[in-house]
Amino acid sequence: MEMLIALSVLDYEPELSNHMDNIAKSESLPQIIRLIETGKIHNVHIDVMRPPMIPHETKFSVELMKRLYEELHKKIPLALHLMVKDPFPMIGEISRMIPKEDRHQTVIVIQVESFGSEEENVKALKFLKKAGYKAGICLNLPTSMERLTKEIVENADVVLLMTVPMGSGGQKYCDESTQRIKYFSQRFPEKPIEVDGGIDPQTINIAMKAGAKMAVVGSFITRNENPLKAIEELERSLERSNPKALTAAGRNGIFQPS
Repeated sequence: MEMLIALSVLDYEPELSNHMDNIAKSESLPQIIRLIETGKIHNVHIDVMRPPMIPHETKFSVELMKRLYEELHKKIPLALHLMVKDPFPMIGEISRMIPKEDRHQTVIVIQVESFGSEEENVKALKFLKKAGYKAGICLNLPTSMERLTKEIVENADVVLLMTVPMGSGGQKYCDESTQRIKYFSQRFPEKPIEVDGGIDPQTINIAMKAGAKMAVVGSFITRNENPLKAIEELERSLERSNPKALTAAGRNGIFQPS
């Protein structure tokens, strides 16, 4: 079994926003680039939050997403996780900044909870793929597993399972999420399962053994005094658990752009 690491840059959002006019002068962007240059990060994960889905939180304006895209898209794939009630207007804005020929390098993840029916979820995923993106579907931890139906999963390129209630970084991994990972990875063995929330050297192994193929890691790296060392800790933990567990970002085709 193999495991990839995605970098959540949620903790860097306030400082990046404060340098909107020139994010190259921020402290966060050079740090993100140093982490990318380790070769141990598969993609940069951007948590886009809006009320009412995430009450009292607005994270990553479209303008900031545009600046990050301009700085990073030639270095690494991006994943845009849209925690918004109606994602279509935002997808339209994103499409104005990403040329169609480059969209295959971007995953857009939408929430099951953004829609009221299976049919609407499937329609949205098909829309994303027709537009040229990789299409991801996310299930929030408090939401019943029954909402993530066979039809929805089969139309997604990636399934993201929250292992904490979404909306803030630095939360503790919830043990109940392990059964969810097992259930979906066993029911859909060919579908890439990604996890997000409370991932550290211990919980990344729990998620991997349950069947996850990628882990979104934020605060364990970004709040560490030495973020580069934190990535090495994750890598050593995976290697101790399973010498074949960690695959360099460029060698695993599961999450690679087609």
